[in-house]
Amino acid sequence: MIDPETMQIRYIASIHRLLRALSARGPVVLVCEDVHWADPSSVDLMRQLLPLAAQLPVFLIASLRAETDSAGWKLMAAARELFGAALTEIRLEPLSATESRDLVSNLLEIESLPGRVRDLILARAEGNPFFVEEVIRMLIEHGAIERRADRWIATGEVESVEIPETLHGLLLARIDQLPDAAKRSLRVASVIGRQFPVRVLERVLGQTSA
Repeated sequence: MIDPETMQIRYIASIHRLLRALSARGPVVLVCEDVHWADPSSVDLMRQLLPLAAQLPVFLIASLRAETDSAGWKLMAAARELFGAALTEIRLEPLSATESRDLVSNLLEIESLPGRVRDLILARAEGNPFFVEEVIRMLIEHGAIERRADRWIATGEVESVEIPETLHGLLLARIDQLPDAAKRSLRVASVIGRQFPVRVLERVLGQTSA
């Protein structure tokens, strides 16, 4: 039986060998998304891979939120210390009010959308384009916005739909509209993890319903 520490050492060594082999054939781009959600072990692994970007033709890209209390932020600190001026940081700022309005207009050309509702969406979004997109999807699901012919039109229901104040509340509100079977699948999936094969979810759902 291999102890966890030895297993991790072998795992890191294997990734080192893989990257060296790949980079021997040509430049390698290594992309790590949503690093702010990474667990401490994964962050430690990535920190040990950082020197390879200075030794080999390996281009490392990491995307993360500015959550300085997350384990993933330690990777950012380690990269700054190791690479110094060679590190390029690209910070995405929230959309301005004008840009948010342009986003709404580009997503859907909504006729008769009340100005009060539009302003409320923009105020709640605070420049977050994902929030704007999710609000529009929610309005469609509630029948507050519907497609007629080749146009999107706000219906009389739009004034009565309550728009959540946060993205978290918005997503919960959308989940509440799902059928019970779909909500149960989501609960089980949240326990399994962020990524998994569909067959794993099917197997667990089958076991829990048996």
